[in-house]
Amino acid sequence: MKVAMITHHFPPIFNSGAEQYAYRIAKALVKMGHRVEVVCIESITEGTLAPVCKTDEYHGILVHRLYFNLGLSPQPFELRFRNPNLGLWVKEYLERTDPDVVHFNSGYLIGGTVIEAAYELEIPSVLTLHEYWFLCPTHTLIRSNGELCEKPCEPARCAWSYLTEKRRYRVPDQLLGGKLGDAFVSLSQSERFARLTGASPIIELVEERRKYLKNVLNKVNVILSPSKFLIQKFNDFDLKEKEINYLPFGLDTTNLIPVPTRAPSEVLQIGYMGQYAHHKGVHILVEAFNRLDQSRRKCKLILYGRLSESTAYGEKILKLIHGQDNIIYAGPYDNTKVGDVLNGVDLIVVPSIWFENRPTIIVEALAMKTPVVASRIGGIVELIEDGKDGLLCEPGNIEELTSQLQRFLDDPTLQPRLREGIQPVIRTEEEMASLLSIYFSLLPAKENQN
Repeated sequence: MKVAMITHHFPPIFNSGAEQYAYRIAKALVKMGHRVEVVCIESITEGTLAPVCKTDEYHGILVHRLYFNLGLSPQPFELRFRNPNLGLWVKEYLERTDPDVVHFNSGYLIGGTVIEAAYELEIPSVLTLHEYWFLCPTHTLIRSNGELCEKPCEPARCAWSYLTEKRRYRVPDQLLGGKLGDAFVSLSQSERFARLTGASPIIELVEERRKYLKNVLNKVNVILSPSKFLIQKFNDFDLKEKEINYLPFGLDTTNLIPVPTRAPSEVLQIGYMGQYAHHKGVHILVEAFNRLDQSRRKCKLILYGRLSESTAYGEKILKLIHGQDNIIYAGPYDNTKVGDVLNGVDLIVVPSIWFENRPTIIVEALAMKTPVVASRIGGIVELIEDGKDGLLCEPGNIEELTSQLQRFLDDPTLQPRLREGIQPVIRTEEEMASLLSIYFSLLPAKENQN
């Protein structure tokens, strides 16, 4: 079988959960003897509006990396969900390579035109959802004032959340406690205000985005979700005309070998592994850590991942941890070394304040018999049973997170008890059996069309 994997990003530079999913699937397919090519977006700030491709090989996988510059467009917002240049490139690529199946990994950055390209060429397609990009322009379902979107909101609210990605809107809105955004949403109901402020085009595009992407989803043969929570969210937002299939992803456990018996460290090693963005809640973790009572037992917080001072959030975290000897920034890690990193900590914290789907780091930690302290939100509750294999706390609640971490300091038996409660995780082999069954079920449809 020949499979084209089209994804927003791909290793080695990008290594978050969705990127690792794409790599894991591609690697497994190659190992099983199938032909796989990956198309990914390497940069949206380089080159021209038309994509330029650079092809290389990554661990035996042929990867086509696309570069284009959305900043050259007078309306970059529209190109994020409907990019005709990208759609044309993908269509020409699919015509040239003629894969049996196209597997889309999220919709973020790749947009709807690439899905339409496969549909127009009558190539069967599979889409794996990882976040809420189809529901939310910023993909997190977090409003500019920090509130979570439980249900669809006014297009003006979505437009404001998008606008606050720019500092000139975000900073005054934060200083006013979100009241600037409330005023924008309220005044936008006036056509005259919306026209005078130039808000009308972006609000109209938000409405167009919703209609367009709902139609695009109906052009995918099979839609997959790694969590039941995400499926429910698509129901809540009335964007699920086509059935979404639950398929939790597995792990390649080759490099995930836990130490059979491991006593807690004399100095408790608390780890964070992942992305540094506001919705990941690392600032909550740092503040909770600083409140811990270490009079009976000392502890360290070790932060793994790519933390850059070039971003506002990265700068904030670096300021929070500056000068603290018991908080260590360990930097990025090679994904083949995840097991080594997890073997070096006593627990992992996932302090997210957004609706997590199925965080890869939690599944990896469980595979390594490493207890997890995490927010009680989204798909996390499908992975952690509070008090059995980890501990849960209210998202954004510094006091509760502090209390849960303090339990490890006060009770040396807690960590080994939680380790005992951790059950085996789903392996890649199990996931691939289900995924290949889906792929093969689509092939007769293509043969009949030909």
